[in-house]
Amino acid sequence: MSAITAGGDLVHYEVLGRGRPVILVHGWLGSWRYWIPTLQHLQSNYRLYALDLYGFGDSAKNYAKYNMEHQIALLEDFMIQLAISKAALIGHGLGAIVAAEFARRYPDRVPRLLLISAPLFDPGDLDRRAPLARKVAAQRPTLPQPEGNPNAPTIMSASAAMRAALVEAARAKMNGQLPAELEEMALTASTITRESAPAHNLLAPMMESNTLESLLGRCFKRTEPNYEKLAVDMAKTDPRVLRKSVENFDSGRMLDTLRLLNSPVVLIHGLDDPLMPAPRDEVLTYLTHEKEQTLVPLLLPNVRHFPMIEDERFFRMMNDYLDASDISRVEVKERWRRRTR
Repeated sequence: MSAITAGGDLVHYEVLGRGRPVILVHGWLGSWRYWIPTLQHLQSNYRLYALDLYGFGDSAKNYAKYNMEHQIALLEDFMIQLAISKAALIGHGLGAIVAAEFARRYPDRVPRLLLISAPLFDPGDLDRRAPLARKVAAQRPTLPQPEGNPNAPTIMSASAAMRAALVEAARAKMNGQLPAELEEMALTASTITRESAPAHNLLAPMMESNTLESLLGRCFKRTEPNYEKLAVDMAKTDPRVLRKSVENFDSGRMLDTLRLLNSPVVLIHGLDDPLMPAPRDEVLTYLTHEKEQTLVPLLLPNVRHFPMIEDERFFRMMNDYLDASDISRVEVKERWRRRTR
């Protein structure tokens, strides 16, 4: 057993193998333990770290740190203390949210990202979202909040979105450096307005109305070996972490985060997942628009919520994903491709 302390709290992890670093972040049901088959398959070529988030496994049970901000800070502290300057991140369920947001905040530290069973819901406004504009706004200092709901989603005018898109295109061509006049355009484009619309959060009622046992029971029957393997960790999980970890989740923000990442991203989802339904075509079209080379969805039939312990194809995908210089070349028959009309 290995551990660090972050802000006075214990963070447990396990490490195996040698090579380029890969960090595995678990989901709502279980701990580092269900990554054991993955660790065994990849240890020959990679240095693998599997950690327990706050509230899970052998990490601290500190309710104040069960929210998303502290889970992300845990990952940051972990990399700093172990002197990991950059690492591929593999996140599952809750870990997918943590990994995606960490990659958004620290793009230079995440060369590639693989998300499994991520919550990818349609917020109902995909035809009206302007992720490029949101990216410019996110790069600016926090603006004073107008009256109303401070957590309401931001919506930019069409003209601001257009300016933001032009700025981003220019920045990409010039390796991130913009002339003064275009930087001014970026600042102008980030002027935002807010609406008093609530976040689109389907996770909160799910976690509020279910126990660890009932969620696990939706994934496996009690007679299945995988149920018994995962049930071992239920006693080590503080059930309060389920609700606290998703209280500020927003479906649209999750999609925008993925849409705007520069790192290569692979999404793996079981088509029979009873907890996180496979993303709809509209969602995948939104995510992959103009990103077919850097964002690859892989949908697995006859797989539920835990591909890493359900299907041997998962390990082949891991190797392909970590080895490929161009993830768009990862070819499996289950790959989703954007429909053309």
